Amino acid sequence: MIRRVATLLAAGLLLCACGTISPGAAMSGWVKQSGFRANATSLFHDVHNSAKDLRNESLTSNDLHTLCNVLFVDDGSMQASLPTPDHQATSLLNRAYQKFATAAVECYSAIAVPGDRAKSLAALTSGAALFSEARARVGAAAS
Repeated sequence: MIRRVATLLAAGLLLCACGTISPGAAMSGWVKQSGFRANATSLFHDVHNSAKDLRNESLTSNDLHTLCNVLFVDDGSMQASLPTPDHQATSLLNRAYQKFATAAVECYSAIAVPGDRAKSLAALTSGAALFSEARARVGAAAS
């Protein structure tokens, strides 16, 4: 146990001796490592397609289940890349991802539960606004 603590302490000292990284460089590294730009584009398309499909009343419950599950899975993978090095970006992204998850769950039950279609669309709209703001913050923090 003492060896582990000593090893961790030595590793921490070595990292401190390496210098510091600027907040912009840290955020740029996170953007690259997480694949944020490509994943954000994919998630945006999922949100757009889910909204379009929720407005299509001729889709079956199986269709909606499949489409909403894609949104839920992609949203969850984006959530897994948090936190970012920037607290404000993390907060905005987390709130957007929560809205998208809520929308996906309500979308999943939209045919069986009256009103869930409208709730899902409202959550998608709210999440999209937060996501746009978060993307702008990520871009600003990475520069």
